Amino acid sequence: MTRSAPTGPDKRALVRCLTVGCLAAALSLAAALAQAARPSLDVVLVWNDQVNHAIQVSDTDPFKASRDLALESIAVLDTIKSIEGAPCFLVRLPGPGTVMTGVAVAAAAHTILRHLFPVQRVALDAALADSLAGEPASPERASSMKFGAAVAEAVFAMRDRDGWNAAGTIRAGTAPGQWRPTPSRFEPPLDPQWANLPPFALTSSNQFRPSAPPVPGSAALREAAASVAAIGAIRSSVRTPAQTEIARYWSDAIGTYAPAGHWNAITADLVAPLGLGLAAEAELFAKLNVAMADAGIAVADAKYTYWYWRPITVIRTGGAGVASIPDWTPLLETPNHPSYISGHSAFSAAAAAVLTEQFGTRPFTFVSASLPGAARSFTSFDQAAEEAAASRVYGGIHFPFDNANGLATGRAVGAWTLSAFQRIAEDRGPVIVMDHPAGHRTRTLAGFALDNASPVTAVTITPDGGDPFRVAVDERGRFAVSSARAGMMGRQAVAVAVTSSSGRMAAAREEIDGSDRGGAVTAPVPVK
Repeated sequence: MTRSAPTGPDKRALVRCLTVGCLAAALSLAAALAQAARPSLDVVLVWNDQVNHAIQVSDTDPFKASRDLALESIAVLDTIKSIEGAPCFLVRLPGPGTVMTGVAVAAAAHTILRHLFPVQRVALDAALADSLAGEPASPERASSMKFGAAVAEAVFAMRDRDGWNAAGTIRAGTAPGQWRPTPSRFEPPLDPQWANLPPFALTSSNQFRPSAPPVPGSAALREAAASVAAIGAIRSSVRTPAQTEIARYWSDAIGTYAPAGHWNAITADLVAPLGLGLAAEAELFAKLNVAMADAGIAVADAKYTYWYWRPITVIRTGGAGVASIPDWTPLLETPNHPSYISGHSAFSAAAAAVLTEQFGTRPFTFVSASLPGAARSFTSFDQAAEEAAASRVYGGIHFPFDNANGLATGRAVGAWTLSAFQRIAEDRGPVIVMDHPAGHRTRTLAGFALDNASPVTAVTITPDGGDPFRVAVDERGRFAVSSARAGMMGRQAVAVAVTSSSGRMAAAREEIDGSDRGGAVTAPVPVK
């Protein structure tokens, strides 16, 4: 990724100063030039780059990439907001008395990325060392690192058991309209469990589910299939060189930084010269990535509700009521998930909504990782999103109606995220996340008790048939009590409850025999 450098001092001014002997001014200008030549030290942007790099080198798929970016962005935002004593998006912890914000942010990002990309540990540790290179070891640096790491651990705990790695339903049909594995890899469906993930800001995964796609035999499907067959073929005679470039520019296949990473890179390019400040940058990236993560969940809901076939299946079998083309091959490799709706379209439209709110309607130029060296210019974020959607037809892997409804869904998710973001931060409600030592009788009752509006100080534990008692919650949001504590011996289960400062409550039930009955119980998000 390239990034536009901020306007620096004029080198000719330095030469003039040296010529006339104004040494002090020359030294000042030389220092400014040296500073301008250094890479960006903006810790928010540095660690956003680290997520994109980890996505690329680990071949992370688009759904998981959007979740990874959201979690890193939230950990960074909630670290900064906690330091400011302000409501957070997921987790607010009590900040230490003296804190170095940049150090805390680096530690938060590093900690959550170590969880998300464990095989990248060496590279991430090196990135953290680089982030801390300008800060000598001190008690303040140590406490700042500890604090950022604690926020990230709490954020990760809240989403660790959200179902991202659950076994999803796998279907493969043979009837007209039904998805089946596609050439050339014939892989099973990607991430079908994503349709059931709890969203970050939406009220449900199906909140913006589109109506059903065209039925087999319909004129709408015949026209769409004919269009894709002509323009999306690998050796198309009607696709222009510009359209071929657009298809490759936006391909964002596994092995790149994926669609969500593409929009993060665009955002970083725009933000770098502006000097918005860490807090404003962190909030922008959190809004952007929450919107795209929820767009990914909404896309998966549609894909795995309708299980709609891909263009290559329709065109090769003649399933749209037109003559079959058995050897038809698209320009791009068909992704291994149902066609309706287009993920690229939804990710891009959600991102465009957030960026338009931040920057307005403005032109920009960007070089994509999918097609190195190719720069494309856009008149607006919406125009870029529409081009990203059209690229999937040019690539032969989506129908036009996949894109149209993908754009509509993404715009709705983006608008909802922007309207709900602040209200969620004001009072999401408390959360309890229990530890579960698998297969063992619980010797210690422990977990997180968290709130995003004000730090939790205690939980109430009630053994079955026993009296309730209070247990303190530490500065990391953790509580723990031995199951041998008076009143718990011989009990089958206990209830753990927490009430927020606004009176909202969360409760969890823990089986003492070690069985897992859930883990996290969250109060409803108060948005409409």
